[in-house]
Amino acid sequence: MCQGFSNFSMSRFMIRLNMKKILMIFVLSFVLSSCASTMSGNQQPVNISSNVNGAACTLQNEKGSWSLSTPGSAVVTNSRENLSVKCQKAGYQTAIVSVPSKHKDSATWGNVILGGGIGYIWDRKSGAAFIYPSTINLTLIKEESSSSSSQEADIKLTGSSTAEQLKQLNDLYKSGVLTEEEFTKAKKKLLN
Repeated sequence: MCQGFSNFSMSRFMIRLNMKKILMIFVLSFVLSSCASTMSGNQQPVNISSNVNGAACTLQNEKGSWSLSTPGSAVVTNSRENLSVKCQKAGYQTAIVSVPSKHKDSATWGNVILGGGIGYIWDRKSGAAFIYPSTINLTLIKEESSSSSSQEADIKLTGSSTAEQLKQLNDLYKSGVLTEEEFTKAKKKLLN
């Protein structure tokens, strides 16, 4: 009878010990749930270079807008949205590119495994789950002097399908990077 009682007490002790371990794991997963925002934050430096020094560039996404001269660097806030880059210099066509962000896969799995997805949701919202290329190269094309007012912007779209490129073009227009005239000309060029 005594032996059965001590086995019962030992079982209760083991259950309590396991509950403490489970609670500790839960607390740690909650603390570490925003893995990407904790480990790398939601900002990163982006270097812009071009074939022409001193071009005035604007980088823009829904998180903010940043300015620099080429070659230069800006610390941007990451986002799931594309980063619009527009560079201008007198005597050259305006160069515009829409740069997609990439997903940080390792941070996603860390969030799902450790945090049960809470950290993943936070990192997507804050932009910490995404990253842009660290260097973006643009080529500015010299304008011909006789028709400098009729030159159109050199717009680079990275989408692999026409639908993706149309979406990027629309995003550039909605964000104010492209004028209505530039948008209409580029759309016609893309659809033809």
